[in-house]
Amino acid sequence: MRYFFLFTFLLFSLTSSAQLEWVPQHPGTITYTLDLANVQQHELRITVDFPAVGPGIFKVKMPQSSPGRYAQHNFAKNVYDLRAFGANGAAVDVYQQGIAEWAVAGHGGAVKLEYTLFANGGDGTYSGIDDRKLHLNMPASFLYGEVLNDRPVMLKIKDGQRSDWTVATQLVEVGNRAYAAPNYYYFFDSPTMVGTIMRDQFEVKNPDGKTQTIEVAMMHEGTQAQFDDYVKWTEDVVLAQQKVYGEIPEFDYGKYTFLCAYNPWIGGDGMEHRNSTICSASVGLEDYADRLIGTVSHEFFHCWNVERIRPASLEPFSFDHANMSGELWFAEGFTSYYDDLSLVRAGILSPEDYAKDLTGQLNYVLLRPGRDHRNAIEMSQQAPFVDAATANDPDNFGNTFVSYYPYGATIGLALDLTLRERGHTLDEVMQLIWQRYGKTEIPYHIRDLQLALGEVVGDQAWAKDWFANYVYKSDLPNLGALLDNYGFMLEPAQDTVSFMGLRLRETDGTLTVRGTIAENSPLYAAGLDQGSTITNLNGQAITTQASWDAAVGGLEAGKAYEIGFTQLGQEKTGRFTASVSPQMNIRFEEGKRKTKKAREEWLWVEE
Repeated sequence: MRYFFLFTFLLFSLTSSAQLEWVPQHPGTITYTLDLANVQQHELRITVDFPAVGPGIFKVKMPQSSPGRYAQHNFAKNVYDLRAFGANGAAVDVYQQGIAEWAVAGHGGAVKLEYTLFANGGDGTYSGIDDRKLHLNMPASFLYGEVLNDRPVMLKIKDGQRSDWTVATQLVEVGNRAYAAPNYYYFFDSPTMVGTIMRDQFEVKNPDGKTQTIEVAMMHEGTQAQFDDYVKWTEDVVLAQQKVYGEIPEFDYGKYTFLCAYNPWIGGDGMEHRNSTICSASVGLEDYADRLIGTVSHEFFHCWNVERIRPASLEPFSFDHANMSGELWFAEGFTSYYDDLSLVRAGILSPEDYAKDLTGQLNYVLLRPGRDHRNAIEMSQQAPFVDAATANDPDNFGNTFVSYYPYGATIGLALDLTLRERGHTLDEVMQLIWQRYGKTEIPYHIRDLQLALGEVVGDQAWAKDWFANYVYKSDLPNLGALLDNYGFMLEPAQDTVSFMGLRLRETDGTLTVRGTIAENSPLYAAGLDQGSTITNLNGQAITTQASWDAAVGGLEAGKAYEIGFTQLGQEKTGRFTASVSPQMNIRFEEGKRKTKKAREEWLWVEE
C-alpha cells in the first residue's frame, strides 16, 4: 500500500480483530453505509458520517491516486448527487472547489454526506457495481475527510439488503456486516468484494513457530473441484516464495486474502495490497488456470517486495497525486523475475515452458531500441505516464520506452545467474534486503540495494561496477552465455529477411504502416513513418499484404534495396539494407551432468 510511514506505528495498538471491536463505539469513527438498492444500474448510494470535525470549512476529497498504481486517475467523475447535512441534521451548503474537492460550510461540528457512485468497470484499480457483485477499489469509491487521516473507519452494508451476499476483504469484521480499519491509509488499501464467494484457507508456519492464515476468496463460474485445485496451486506458490525469504511476513491481523474474480463481468488485472491482493480476469479456471496462477505468484511476492520492502521514493504516499519512483525495475521487475521462477519451483510450470516465456521477455527487452534512450531507473520514472495512464496525443514510447516489468525481470535473471557463478544467489540478496528494510519497514534507496549486493558477495567494488553498468547505464551482460550454463540455448529464430515489429494495414488496394517504426528497423533509415503508404519494394508494386510478403521473400540479407512510399501527400523513395530478424528462441535441452545439477539448484526441479 502507498501510505505514510506513520501507518506502521498506528497498527501497533491494533493487531487483532478483538482489539478492533471498539471501533463501532468510538466517538470519532467515520462510517460509510452502502445502499445497494440500485446496483443493477451500477449505482451505490453512499452515506458517510463524520461525527467530529473541526470548526470552519470542512473539505472532502475524492482520491486521485490508488495503491499499487503509479499514475493519477479521475475517480471523481463518477460521483454525483452530493448532499451534506450538519450536526443538527439539517441540510447545509456544499461547494465543489476543485476537480476532486468539495467544501462544506455551517456544519456545526459534524457532517453527514450522501452521494451516488457509478461504477461499471472492476479490476485492480476501478470499481464495478452490478446485480452480481460489488467489486470495490476503495480510492475509486469513497470520499474522505481531508484532515481526518488518523480516525478509525468503518464500512457497513445497509440492513436487509442482499443478505445472501458475503464479504471478502482485509478489513476486519466487527459484526453485523460491518468492517473496520484503524485509519484511512489502511481503509484505502483494502479492496473489498461482496457477492457470491467461494472460500478456503490454509495455514503457513514460519521458522519461529508462528502461523499465518492465507485465504482464497473467489467469484467464478467454475466448479468446486477447479477451485480446490487452484487453492492447492496457490499454497504451493506461497510455500515456494516463503523459501526465498526464509519466512512470510507477519500480516497485520494474522491473515492474507487473495481476492480472485474470474468471470465475464470483470476486467483483467492484478494489484497488490498490504494484506491482500486483487487477481481478476474475464476468463475462467477451466481453460486458463495455468495462466491466471501467474498473477497470484506475482502479487504475493509483492507482500515482501514493495509492500514492506519499500523504496523511499514512494513515501509518503499521497492520495492526491502520483509518486515518481526510480526503483520500479527492482520493486516490479525483480518481482516479475520471481513470479515465473516461483511457478517452476512450485512444480506448476515446466522448465520447457519457462524457456518459452523467457524467449518472449528477452526478445522484447533486448531488441527494443528504448535502452538507447533510458536506463532502468529512467524507465521506472516513466510509470506515471504508462501505468494505466491516459493521454490523447501520440507518444514515441515504441522507440524510447522498455517496460520496467520485463526489463527489471531481465536484470534480475542476469544478476541471479551471475551470482551463481560466484557461489551466491539472488535469493541471498533478497533475504538480506528483507531483513534490513522489509521487516523493519525502513524505506530504501538505490544505493542501499547496491550495498546489500556487495555485502552478499563480499566485494563492494564489484557491486558498484555491476550497478554502474546495468542500472545506471543500460548495458546487459551476455545472457546467452549465462543461460547456456543451465541448458537454455539462446539461438536465432529464423534466417530469412524480415522487418521485426512492422505492422501494416491493407485498405482498398493500399498498404499503410500502422504504429511506430522502430529505430533499429531498416525501414526507419529508409524514412518510413506511421501512416506511410508503401507503393513499391525492389521494383515490385505493393498493393496488398500478399504482394508485400512476396516482395520481401525475394530479398537477400546484406543487400541494399529501394522502397517507394507516400508520406504526408508526397511521393518518396528510400534505401535500406535488408537483414534477417534479430529475434531469438530459447531451446531447452537436458545437457550434461554439470548443467543438470546447476539447473536443479536454480529451478529446484529434480530431473
